[in-house]
This record gives sequence, structure tokens and C-alpha cells, in this order.
Amino acid sequence: MSEQITYELPLSERIRTFLRLEDLFEQMLHFSQHDGEWQNRAELSCLLDILTISSRTDLRNEITKEIERHTKCLVIFAKNPKVDREKLEQSIDQLNSLNRQLLTSSGRIDQVLGQVDLLKCLSQRNSIPGGTCDFDLPAYHFWLNKPLSVRREQIQHWTAHLTPIRQSISLLLQFIRYSAMPTEKIARAGYYQQSLDTNHPVHLLRVSLNLSSEYFAEISGGKHRFTVRFMLPLETERPSQIDEDIRFTLSICQL
Repeated sequence: MSEQITYELPLSERIRTFLRLEDLFEQMLHFSQHDGEWQNRAELSCLLDILTISSRTDLRNEITKEIERHTKCLVIFAKNPKVDREKLEQSIDQLNSLNRQLLTSSGRIDQVLGQVDLLKCLSQRNSIPGGTCDFDLPAYHFWLNKPLSVRREQIQHWTAHLTPIRQSISLLLQFIRYSAMPTEKIARAGYYQQSLDTNHPVHLLRVSLNLSSEYFAEISGGKHRFTVRFMLPLETERPSQIDEDIRFTLSICQL
């Protein structure tokens, strides 16, 4: 288990969407590894959120644009004699393979909602608190009591087309996160501010603290500058800013 906790702030809408989808995919994967009605409910709830996000943007196009951008960057890195060419070529091959899978797939990502009546009903009821209760959706109650093998097979069928999307987002975010060299910084009286070079756009900010810290990082910013405030959580009031100097690790991800 990591001894650090990391707080992230995306500085573009594309990366913001990718981070939300990454979180939902990780939740869905976790719940898929457990059998039970409540785990299945949570897994399908994550799936519906993924499909909702996908319906609001041309997700395939956004991912392929990001893959092409990363591929160009990696090709430039290949000219550096200090770079491990074998690993770099493997990364480029991975990106190209995922890009081909996305380009050859067709149809809307959320089209399964129109093809599977159960998912369509769940989608309509999911925004209502308690809206998927047994008496609201007896067909859902019936499905949740089918054998595990049947439920798993159907869920895998409903989610198979999402695999290249999940893999692409995971790989792209991995490249972005590890593109920056972490540096030690000090927040005077719990506050830190830094200007950014607009000629080299930043895609993601990462602030890391010891896991045992009693405060959390609140990051805000845009393309010109960003600030980090270290806040102490309070039970009955809004969090307050720490008034002591805080050492932390900062990563400015520009890949």
C-alpha cells in the first residue's frame, strides 16, 4: 500500500472526462469480482454512469485525438539517445493497436441502452433516489436472482465494447502521470501558488502528501497559474486552511 496520498486537478475538459471514466471503470471492476445482489447493483450503476458520460461527447474521437497526440510525442522522444527504444516502441505499438480497435468499431458507445430493455429501464430510474427498488422494477429483481454465471455472461456481453476505451484511457493517463518529475515544494502558511508557461500546456497537476497527514490538498487553477491550499477538515464547519508551512510533492504533467 502506498505511503502517500495524491490529489489531482485536470486542466482540460478531455482529461477531466478521462479521470471520471477511469474512476468508474475501477469501481465497476471491483464490484465485478464479487457475487451478490448489491455488488451487481453497484456494477450496473457504474456502467450506466459510463454510458451517460459517453453519450454527452464523441468519446471515441476524443480518445483517438489523444492517442495521436501521445504517439507524436513518443516519436519525438525516440530521437533522444538516452531513451529506452525498446520500451518506447512497445508503447507506440500499444497506442497504435488501441487506436485501430477504436477506429474499426462502429455505432454509439451507449447504443446498448436502446438494445437491452433492462438497462434502458435502469437508466430511466437511476436518477431517482431508491428508484430501482424491487417493487419499482420487478424485472430487475428477477434478473438479480438469476444464477451468477448467467448474470456475469450478460454483463460481459453488455460491456465488451468498452474494453478498448477502458484500456486506452488507462494507458493515456499512465503516460501523462509519469511524464513529470516530482519536485519537493513548501506551502508557506498552507498556501502555494505558481505560474504556468502557456506555451507548454499543462494537462494534469498532482500533489502528494504523506498518507498520515491530518490535512488535505485543495487545488485550483487554469492555464496561467494554479494554487494549492492545505485544509484541515472540521466536523461541524467548513475546512480551514492550515497556518503552518507544509512540505509536499508536486508533479506538473505536460505530456
